[in-house]
Amino acid sequence: MSIDILFLGGTSIDLIQNRQKGRSALDFSASIGGSITNSCIIAAKLSLKAALLSRIGKGLLGDFVVELLNACKIDTKNIIRDSNIRTPLAIAKIDKFGVAKYTFYKNPPEDSVVPLKSVPKYLLNTCKVFHVGSSYSYQKETFEETIKFIKYLKKIGIFISYDPNIRPNSITDKISVKNRVFSILKLANLAKLSEIDLEYLTGHKSPEKGLNELKKLANCELILTLGSKGSIYLGHNGLLTQIPAFKVKIADTIGAGDAFTAGLIYKLIKQGKVDFFANIKPNMIFASAVSAIICTKKGANHGLRDIKQVNSFLAKHLSG
Repeated sequence: MSIDILFLGGTSIDLIQNRQKGRSALDFSASIGGSITNSCIIAAKLSLKAALLSRIGKGLLGDFVVELLNACKIDTKNIIRDSNIRTPLAIAKIDKFGVAKYTFYKNPPEDSVVPLKSVPKYLLNTCKVFHVGSSYSYQKETFEETIKFIKYLKKIGIFISYDPNIRPNSITDKISVKNRVFSILKLANLAKLSEIDLEYLTGHKSPEKGLNELKKLANCELILTLGSKGSIYLGHNGLLTQIPAFKVKIADTIGAGDAFTAGLIYKLIKQGKVDFFANIKPNMIFASAVSAIICTKKGANHGLRDIKQVNSFLAKHLSG
């Protein structure tokens, strides 16, 4: 069976601390997490045919992951279930602005690798878009296999989407990580970056300066998300396209960027590469709507039901 998009990256269980006044006991809500997995779930809810390549443990947590992904109609047949590792955990503490601060319990990178040779050729050869990112893309052991995927798929004409999702505080070898990210940016077709990504890679806090600097070092299209300040696209002509963010009541911002990415990919697949970039502004608005909806409920995917919800949201918020 052909698919629309193939995702490669880490999968975790997010334990999100419930904020309740007057309670001293730890109280958490569990959800599936991992940047790439978040985007995969949102893409599937938007009606795309999605498959996920990841490596998780067996047992209760691994079963929880696969059962939820299957319920979203995601192709999970090539998720590796490894009895020698544990399904990673990400503990999220939410501040008063809805922003999460994480504590991670992960396996060593070498235990997270999904080998290219383990993936059936039909899955690689029939996808329209390949999306990868986060620490899976820039840790040495998983980077080396990621590059093999990208080079194979690029050679046969598959569109490469990338989200670095850099977490500076967890990185020790900063130069090597930057070089790995740049290696992928030179091969990708589209990169969605955050302000943290941009500053880490270029040293610039200014979005305009950072994007123009990065454009010299990357061969791909660049879209920058700015949280509550919206998003920016830097075109080949040097012109910036900027849209504001939708204003919603925020439960938390977990998965907001991942949802934005899924929204972009949905439009890309529906329109094709040429039309997608030729009229980028409404596609960014659509992605922003998906992101806003995700922020209205706790966790990275609970806020979104389906594509109809996004269309209704847009009709309501753009009617004026």
